[in-house]
Parts: sequence; structure tokens; C-alpha cells
Amino acid sequence: MPAQLGLIVISTIGFDLGVQATLVAHQTLVYSLAPEARSRLNALMFTVVFIGMAAGAALGSLALAHFGWTGVVTLATFAAVLALLIRLASRHLKN
Repeated sequence: MPAQLGLIVISTIGFDLGVQATLVAHQTLVYSLAPEARSRLNALMFTVVFIGMAAGAALGSLALAHFGWTGVVTLATFAAVLALLIRLASRHLKN
């Protein structure tokens, strides 16, 4: 049991560091778009982030209720792969 608790603590810290690093990276990208509109772009970014997190929580709850942890992990994997594909597609379109 203590080892599982330690794993949860370490995973939580790692997850939070990842979220914070992503936030800083996104803010850097958003701020470079139009420096004169930083506050509006920041508000838009946080609105979209909030909507995405709320949708993820709702979908995660549904996946847990219907498919258990396997459903949650599948949903998270699908979301990560989709985000990677969108990022790669946007990079490809720039070139």
C-alpha cells in the first residue's frame, strides 16, 4: 500500500509539472501572435482550455462508468494521439 501511495504522489507531481509546462508553452505561442492583443488572446486560450478540461472530465466519467479504467486509458490514449496528429498536420501545412 505505501508503494502505491508513493506512485500516486509521484504521478500527480509529474502530471502537474506537465500541465504547467504546456501552459507556459501555449502562452508563449499565443503571446507571439499579436502582442497588442495579449489579454484578449489569453482570455480566449483559457476559455478553450477550460472547455476542453470540462469536456475531458465529462467524457472520462462516462468512460469510467461504462468501461472502467480500460475505457479511461483508451480515451486518454485516443486524445493524446489525436493531439499529436493535429500538431503534425499543422506543422505539415506550414511547410
